[in-house]
Amino acid sequence: MTTAGRRRPWGAAVVAVAALVVVLVGVLPSTNAAYTQVFRHPTDTVSTAADYTPTDFPYRDSFSGGAPEWKTYGGCWSTVTTFGYGKYLEDCGGDGGAKAVTGNPAWTDYTLQGDVQVNSGAQAGLLFRVTQPAVGADAFRGYSAAITAGDQSLVLSRTDGGTSTELARKSIASGIGRGNFYHVVVQAVGCTFTVWQTTVGANTWTSLTYTDPPETCHTAGAIGLRDQSGTSGFRFVSATTGGTTGTATEPWNSTLTTGSFWDGSPGTTYGGTWTFDGQRETIADDPQSGQGDKDVLNRTWTDMTMTGDVRMTGRPTAGVDAGLVVRVSDPAVGLDALRGWSVAISGTRLKVGRQQYGYYEPAGADLSRGPVQNEWWHLTVAVSGCTVTATAAPSAGGTATQVTTTFSNCNASTGAVGLRTHGVTAEWRNVAVTAN
Repeated sequence: MTTAGRRRPWGAAVVAVAALVVVLVGVLPSTNAAYTQVFRHPTDTVSTAADYTPTDFPYRDSFSGGAPEWKTYGGCWSTVTTFGYGKYLEDCGGDGGAKAVTGNPAWTDYTLQGDVQVNSGAQAGLLFRVTQPAVGADAFRGYSAAITAGDQSLVLSRTDGGTSTELARKSIASGIGRGNFYHVVVQAVGCTFTVWQTTVGANTWTSLTYTDPPETCHTAGAIGLRDQSGTSGFRFVSATTGGTTGTATEPWNSTLTTGSFWDGSPGTTYGGTWTFDGQRETIADDPQSGQGDKDVLNRTWTDMTMTGDVRMTGRPTAGVDAGLVVRVSDPAVGLDALRGWSVAISGTRLKVGRQQYGYYEPAGADLSRGPVQNEWWHLTVAVSGCTVTATAAPSAGGTATQVTTTFSNCNASTGAVGLRTHGVTAEWRNVAVTAN
């Protein structure tokens, strides 16, 4: 509990904490646009790489402070900030397969996602399992997941240092319009690759899955961005550990731009006054009672990762907080009126709590510095069984704080996700959920 009288102890229902790990690392200077933090998957073989700065998960870049962590190979790359979010642009085009690469060549299983924009020409997309990048159209080893404006397709290819082989292709029924953003998700688990595409926020997914034979499979590599025969833009690129090997559980992506909750899909609010700004792609809540206002998506996941940006537009203090909720069931209006977990930042701490019509906070860590009013912070929440791992860092870059808590009993194995604030006006943007 952060302040006396703020929340009730959980009494006899208190869950024993089997394991608690808190990591606070000064990863990058506060002027950088991205952050990294330790969040290891059992199959990771992460080690320090000389060519690239990030070495651990989760990774995320908002491009709002430039792109200092990306190494480019051909093309003309620049960043621009509009309405508070950054874009990474490649403006030369041509047939050279311009690339920008970051991450760790030793990364193995992970989920990579971001918004991709074909501004002119043929195609643009994400690279994964990248090694040996160089200037040239197919000058790298690894895979690409691209959207093509010409034949309106989602394409997965393998590249082997000069030779590119198409592995799978799926027509995109909604089409690809030049200048529009599309959300692309890649989940690489072993040698099985699942790729998803949707118009940003629409959640009408095109997907494909392919398993590469062991003799040709690239088992580890960094991440990247690439276009071919045209110009492109990218934003909100993130990489988190793990993933799934099938298309049974769709991802979720919302830019929160429409006049209905969760971009037109079923969602329910509990308290507060919720408003949208379509131009800035945000949703905001003005707490009327200050008692744990919630906006809950009516869809459930089991093991999953949720990411999103949050900022307190009111004054951050130790007694208020805003963030995300996961494994949610039985939500209602009221301070702790839900069953599930909350991950939030206050004016001083990253907080991981369990709510079961009462509040229990087994884990938390002081932030390296408190957020200031109207400052965007990025949250990543990973749920695996009864283990919750939360990471928070300034969206424009800086020191990340991470907390891992394993509960002895988490009761429900599935639940919804949502947004929550307590005692402070807040905004959210770029919320995404993927299955693990």
